Amino acid sequence: MKREDRSAAGVGNARRRFRIGLLAAVFLTGLIGCRPEVERPSLLLFLTVDTLRSDRLGAFGGDLGLTPNLDALADESIVFTSTYAPTSFTLPSVSSMMTGRYPSELGIWLNQSGLPDETPTLATELKRLGWRTFAVVSNFVLRRGSGLDLGFDHYDDSLRDREAVRGLPERTAADTTDAGLAMIDLCTEGGDSRCLVWIHYQDPHGPYTAPEERRARFLPIERERAEGRRILPVNPGTEGIGGIPEYQYIDEQREVAFYRAGYDAEVSYLDEEVGRLLDGLEERGLMKAALIVFAADHGESLGEGNYWFAHGDYLSEVLVRVPFLLRIPGRAPARRDDVVSLVDLYGTLLHQLTGEVDVTAHRGRDLLAEGAADGASVPYLDTRGARKERRYGIVDGEYKWIVSERGDVSTGTLFRIGQRGLAVISENPEIQRELSERLDRLKLDLGREVPETRQEITDADREALRALGYADEPPAAEDDPR
Repeated sequence: MKREDRSAAGVGNARRRFRIGLLAAVFLTGLIGCRPEVERPSLLLFLTVDTLRSDRLGAFGGDLGLTPNLDALADESIVFTSTYAPTSFTLPSVSSMMTGRYPSELGIWLNQSGLPDETPTLATELKRLGWRTFAVVSNFVLRRGSGLDLGFDHYDDSLRDREAVRGLPERTAADTTDAGLAMIDLCTEGGDSRCLVWIHYQDPHGPYTAPEERRARFLPIERERAEGRRILPVNPGTEGIGGIPEYQYIDEQREVAFYRAGYDAEVSYLDEEVGRLLDGLEERGLMKAALIVFAADHGESLGEGNYWFAHGDYLSEVLVRVPFLLRIPGRAPARRDDVVSLVDLYGTLLHQLTGEVDVTAHRGRDLLAEGAADGASVPYLDTRGARKERRYGIVDGEYKWIVSERGDVSTGTLFRIGQRGLAVISENPEIQRELSERLDRLKLDLGREVPETRQEITDADREALRALGYADEPPAAEDDPR
């Protein structure tokens, strides 16, 4: 697909001016002292992004300069450096964010599952409390049939673009920003509304079809990185073990660097459009009232463990450790290393925005409660709907315990995790035993898995989902990308 390659020069000037004002406001707040009661934000801008690795953001250690606008947002935010998605599929992960429940509790196994109508969501709860609720989604699997439209006054799932290889409906980042700004205007008209606006960006999901001149900026760098000049075979469907998934295959190119540079270019394009969205928010005078969430649903493997340009089958760090920011008016920026799950978002946001939350209705902890930075979540991870081999496990502090099930055979592996890069296999038997027992207790606490609820889909939708790869079978032999 063809996109306008806008220069990043000059983008974010308004953001920099706002940061100066924000720092001044924080300083003055310190001089004046805390007010007895802080006015709650009246706008929740909930930004989610498909397939975004943490290590491509400068705020999370990225070294390519891809994300100046997101890095500027991070300068104003609480940056959670150790956040885990519950899985590496879009619909289950986003459903967990919106409900505070794990996919296995919702019956959301894969992207063709459907959220049950009675499920409380962030939108239904805020709407019950008088908020207006608007959404713009750009991924086919998040359309109305998914059930995520529950509680939204307006749900824009019009996907007028087409993916380059499979021709599936999607919406690119520029159109997503335009639609998002239109929804913000619609939601905030009148000036006295409390508004939730959820915007989901599809880029940088593959195929990586950024303009060639944008890809060319990163190609020399990626050719000098490990395996950058390697030539890969092309695999059928969406299978990424040992080769390029067919749906990623572009212009008969098989060099690793071509695809990694394309991914970098897509992230750069996304950042530019998020910057334009945030500039639009400031131009409308809405920044002071806006609580901004930014999170990815999952990451993407760029060759780790011989798994190329794909996601969904594994629970490796590059797939489930995701970027997450919370920008809260009147709250000082910070960096936090405590382990967090995306499941924590639901309760945290409801309490922050309304002061109300039923702690029995969700799994997460309140990330903004007093002393929360000294605690830690124990994220549960699961690829319940994976095509052949299911993987599930937990993250506890510096360790991740993953169980792989193939038929009646289960194998557990302990990993020691770091801030960046692959986890390292650990042979510590005491910790293996401890985490295995903790995982068993957690699964018992989660209760019996809810049977999958399938969407009511048309034949055309079924063909589209099949094109997305959910009917494919993976190869018998697999490496573990951790």
